[in-house]
Amino acid sequence: MRTLDGAFTLVELLAVLAVVAILAALSLGGLSKLGASSDRSKAVSNMRQIGTGITLFAADNDGKLPGPLWPGQLAQFDPARSGRLVRELSPFLGIPTPTTPKVEALFVPPAYRKSVSASFLDSARTYVMNMSVVDADQTLVPWGNLATSPSTQPLKLATIPVEAWGFSDADALHPRVVGTSWAANTPPKPVHTPKRLAWFFNGSVGLVDDTALIAP
Repeated sequence: MRTLDGAFTLVELLAVLAVVAILAALSLGGLSKLGASSDRSKAVSNMRQIGTGITLFAADNDGKLPGPLWPGQLAQFDPARSGRLVRELSPFLGIPTPTTPKVEALFVPPAYRKSVSASFLDSARTYVMNMSVVDADQTLVPWGNLATSPSTQPLKLATIPVEAWGFSDADALHPRVVGTSWAANTPPKPVHTPKRLAWFFNGSVGLVDDTALIAP
């Protein structure tokens, strides 16, 4: 009788453990989704702040966008390096000029930090600038481009189609990153899988797929 009671108790214990394991897995999955949602919300907020800085920069510079810029943007603020959005916008975002190069948190999506090591951020490209916007029969380079020779100069904000995207999250699979010399300086896949966040010239921020990023 004791053996039967003992066996029954063991079965009950195993059943309870199984239920606990299932609940724990569900809880972890829920926490993971909650964390991803929080990271995405913060990334959207960051992009909107950067977008505000772009608008303020244009208003203070005869309508011109900041630039010329590099296609792949670093979050590291180096006062001696041109072509970085963080340096151009710092006066309009209340970011003090550092005495030595410093990674600026506003330019690093929270999910990005979970994809790469902290030491990687010094050379990591966190954003991709849209260097090719087709408007009617011409191709516009909104930000100018330091990667071309000769480099091109930035255009006025008002001349860019408002429906075009201006910058987006960077990763090695991004249509505008694949094949570049700096692809290795990005996460291996989108940090907001399966899509990416992008800022548009109308001031909005939204999730986009490869098709939207390929199209000018």
